[in-house]
Parts: sequence; C-alpha cells; structure tokens
Amino acid sequence: MGNKEQEFVWRKVIEACMEDVKHHFDDIQQAIEFGCYIQPDNYFVSYIFATDSQLETARQSGLTEQINSYHREQLIKSHYPIEGIKDCTFASQEECDREFGGNWYYYFK
Repeated sequence: MGNKEQEFVWRKVIEACMEDVKHHFDDIQQAIEFGCYIQPDNYFVSYIFATDSQLETARQSGLTEQINSYHREQLIKSHYPIEGIKDCTFASQEECDREFGGNWYYYFK
C-alpha cells in the first residue's frame, strides 16, 4: 500500500474513533483532530465541551479519564499503529471563543 492509501486508511480510523467516542459520551459537543497521517504518531484528537464549567465538571468527575480510555481502546480495536495511540486532549468551545475568536487552529498552536 502506498503512502497516500495508508494515509487515507489511518485518517478513516481516526475519524471513526472520534465519531464513536462522540456517540458514546453525550457531553462531548464536537471532536477536532490535527495531524499528518503519513506518520501515525503525528496527530492528536481533542474532545470539546460546550462550556468551561462542563469541562471542569468532567475533569472532577473522572469523565475525561473515561473518555480518554475509551478513545485509546477504539484505536487499539481498529489496529491503529501502536506508536500513534496516545491520550486525547480536552477543551471548551467557550474558552476557544473567548481567547481565539473560535479559531481552533490558533487555540492549539
């Protein structure tokens, strides 16, 4: 399989994982990923809560740990390369809107 084909396969695994996690946990407003799929370890996924308080509650209750574990499990089940399986991050739409005018690129930069 060539690089472009492999990149497409890995991107589809990440997208399917994010969709699965979003459907499994109702508190997640959206998921964002950035990365270069030619190298599976060069990406990250962030799950977004609507407000700062929702994110803080999720952290305090252990929900973010549950989401992270589920995220990793889905990648393992999908045979994503082990070097690319890492913890996801979390953010709030409210903070991105307040600090970066809603621009996730600058938020994560």
